[in-house]
Amino acid sequence: MTRILALDWGEVRIGAAISDEGRKIAFPLKQPIDNKTGIDEIKKIVAESEVRLVLLGLPKNLAGQEGTSAKKLKTFAHELFDSIHGVSIKLIDERFTTVEAGKLLKSQGLSEKQQRGIKDNIAAQLILQQYLDTRLPTPERGDGGQAKNK
Repeated sequence: MTRILALDWGEVRIGAAISDEGRKIAFPLKQPIDNKTGIDEIKKIVAESEVRLVLLGLPKNLAGQEGTSAKKLKTFAHELFDSIHGVSIKLIDERFTTVEAGKLLKSQGLSEKQQRGIKDNIAAQLILQQYLDTRLPTPERGDGGQAKNK
């Protein structure tokens, strides 16, 4: 099987996480991706890790509406799509993932300053793990994990 890459886009840093080959577990990358060189770095990860799907966290407000950040992300998504061929890109609602990542890291005893280099990757890991968990086959569904989000 191929892997899935999840990205938590930001204007400065892009958090990133990748699935295992069985698409069951999400692992954060060691370092966030610098947005200035983001597309080139992502192309390299996609090629080296045999990624066939990239999930991009779509920022929405509490009411589920898209704002300025979402527009910027969509511009980035179009540029990325034009740069990586044979790879699907899917936008995923990422509300609260950065907050959840911060809470998780705080519970591990990390200060805000210590979280800075890893919080974005943990947010990407949360996006990816949620996606993976909703696609696993369940006895109730019996669909092989192919159900679509509602």
